[in-house]
Amino acid sequence: MKALNINVERTGFPVTLSGLNFFFDCSAEHIEEYKVKYAEVEKKLNELKDDDDIESKKEALGLGYDVMLGDGAFSKLYKEVPDLIAWINAFFDLASGIAQNIDEFKQEQESKSNNVQKEYLKKKAIKKG
Repeated sequence: MKALNINVERTGFPVTLSGLNFFFDCSAEHIEEYKVKYAEVEKKLNELKDDDDIESKKEALGLGYDVMLGDGAFSKLYKEVPDLIAWINAFFDLASGIAQNIDEFKQEQESKSNNVQKEYLKKKAIKKG
């Protein structure tokens, strides 16, 4: 009997910010977790006032980046570019880009799934025929 060798790769896409490389996990489990946590982070960021101290803003923003890019992501980024305003501006661009990539990923997966199903049904019909 011949050995079966199947290569399984993580689903997701790379993200580069300030020369640092991260990976956004597109597994179904992570997408669900991301949606819940992102909503919490967005709420916290919207509740911040202009007079809130920098540490409060950094903490809220850190949660957001860490949700998107993994634990410790924001501290690495902030170490490279210690500019809170720059990271606030980049945050919403990043969130928008991730949302767009997730949509594209879902469409791509749906298309692949449909193609596999069609191939299976075609082979099944040939065997019956």
